[in-house]
Amino acid sequence: MTELTRRALLTGTAAATAVAAAPLTTRRPAHAAAPPAGTQAPGWYRYKVGSFEITVVTDGVNRFKLPDNLVSNAKREDVIAALAAARLPSDIFVTPYNPIVVNTGQRLVVIDTGLGEAGFNATKGVNGQFLTNLAAAGIDAKAVDTVIISHYHGDHVNGLLKADNSLAFPNAEILVPAAEHKFWMDDGEMSRAPKGRMEDLFKNNRRIFGAVITRCTRFL
Repeated sequence: MTELTRRALLTGTAAATAVAAAPLTTRRPAHAAAPPAGTQAPGWYRYKVGSFEITVVTDGVNRFKLPDNLVSNAKREDVIAALAAARLPSDIFVTPYNPIVVNTGQRLVVIDTGLGEAGFNATKGVNGQFLTNLAAAGIDAKAVDTVIISHYHGDHVNGLLKADNSLAFPNAEILVPAAEHKFWMDDGEMSRAPKGRMEDLFKNNRRIFGAVITRCTRFL
């Protein structure tokens, strides 16, 4: 057994004091040892619903100046008041995109697809992150059996295609709402579409749901 003597205690105390004081007398400027990473960590969250495994995969966010017609049946001042009540910016609208993957144990199902690789390239990774984060979550896009589209806005359908216009989920059947598809593919509806956002939506949906998508699309 080691005995703690008065001499040992004083010697130890003196040594500790010297060590503590040493950095004060030998201080040098600190330098960063590594450059900034510059990228976010992968964004996904996984949980269970019964026996189904659910993975919420972020596609990033979009930020844009609040337009007057963001909500067609509400006045701008009412929209601003609602944003303020939710402690959100009143001049910039921020919207996140979070497609969902459902693994039933027998099928791998993607619900909506985000803004796609083209969106990723255009925004330098601010959005269009779905495929990147899907891979980070351990899910192979080629293993997806089914893609379900809820509606035909760009943040839901653009991710069906990669930047080179090839299929992002090459082995998946694509299920879409029949009424939704009929509306956007109707020449009469397109001819009556107002200039701007609605006209752009018609053009984009026809680009997405061209021959390459139609061959593997089924209506709900």
